[in-house]
Amino acid sequence: MIQKLLGYYRRIPKRVTSVLFIIAVVVFLVLYLKDTDFGRLRHLHIDWWLLLAASAWTLAFRYWMVLIWRVILRALGSEHLPPFRVMSYVYAKAWLSRYIPGTVTWIAARIYMASSYGISKSRLMVSSLLEGAMQVAASTIVSMIILGLNPHFDLVPLVAKVLVVIVSIISLVVLFPPIFNRLMYIAFSVFKRQPNRDLHINGKAVGWSFVLFAIGTFINGTGAFLLILSIDPTTSLATYLYIIGAFGISGAIGIAVPFLPSGLGVRDGILLVLLAAIMPKEVALVVTVFSRLWLMAIDVLFLGAAAGVKHLKADDHPEKV
Repeated sequence: MIQKLLGYYRRIPKRVTSVLFIIAVVVFLVLYLKDTDFGRLRHLHIDWWLLLAASAWTLAFRYWMVLIWRVILRALGSEHLPPFRVMSYVYAKAWLSRYIPGTVTWIAARIYMASSYGISKSRLMVSSLLEGAMQVAASTIVSMIILGLNPHFDLVPLVAKVLVVIVSIISLVVLFPPIFNRLMYIAFSVFKRQPNRDLHINGKAVGWSFVLFAIGTFINGTGAFLLILSIDPTTSLATYLYIIGAFGISGAIGIAVPFLPSGLGVRDGILLVLLAAIMPKEVALVVTVFSRLWLMAIDVLFLGAAAGVKHLKADDHPEKV
């Protein structure tokens, strides 16, 4: 699927691709917003300072993911990479393509855009697949530990717990280097392409990405807690870890669904179920709807900030790392 998307991209001039990309993102965002129940937000009172703090934490997590991508590429043997600000711009632009829809489009767009800076397409593919799978695995494992120690988790339906465990186990098994490398070899054989060493991952890349995404779960979760606090000031500090786990798991499973725009529906449904265990369902529903709109705004802000910083300097040549 990724190879086919890359093939389509290569046939289109880059300027046209950029225009089509922006149009596609706007169309899918409008289609989603059309079905959003804005009535739930009619009587919403927001603490704007807390919302600003939440936005800063969540934006920081976006840049944290760029750092993880860079660390993975280094661990896989990439000696020359573009400056961090350039990689941030590429990441931010590709990140929005999750709405076009899905994780598959996100990976294909990143490979297409980053390869123009001299990075091997094979290594870009492997690093992106490892990053996506590790984000699911690390976030799910950390979140399951947090939630499992919280008494509120007993109120969550069994089917939701089973789904989370299954996703976690599959992600861990696939990320074991010998299994991952074998699956890549099989996939390339199916498409009758010759696999190479750039398609292999190693223990260093897996280990570092797991640790960094585990830390990132807390960075992202802190932003989510501040968001909820800005909406509902009665939110207790005792729910801080539970909220980190709830947003971590729902976001991870949203990424694990490859053909839905940014996991829409799946992520929201799981988040609603988990939040309903610690707050009234009406409040949980408002938080779920508002958080989706807020995250979309953060993604656009991420691209705007990355684009602005990128154009501060004209030297975009790869640097040795």
